[in-house]
Amino acid sequence: MEDFEKRAREREKEINARRDIDPRDEKGLIKVEDHKHLGRDPESNAIVNTDNAAYEAYIKARAEASRKRDEVLDLKDELTELKSMLQVLVEKSNK
Repeated sequence: MEDFEKRAREREKEINARRDIDPRDEKGLIKVEDHKHLGRDPESNAIVNTDNAAYEAYIKARAEASRKRDEVLDLKDELTELKSMLQVLVEKSNK
C-alpha cells in the first residue's frame, strides 16, 4: 500500500510540474504581453493560440452547429417530401 501511495504522490508532483510549464516556452514562441495563451512564432511572425481547452470547445461547438445544420436540412427535405405526398393525395381526391 505504501508503494501505491508513494507512486501516487510522485505522479501528482509530475502533473503539478507540468501545469507550471508555459506551453509557449515548449513550442519556442515569444510571449505576447497581457495574453496568457498567445505566443508569436519567431519564424513566421504569426500569433499562435496555445489554449487547448478553448480550441477543443471551439471544435465541439463547430461540430454541434454542423450537426444542427444537417438536422435542419433533413427536416426541410422531409417537409418537402410530405408536401409532395399531400399534393398527390389532393389531386387524386379531386378526380
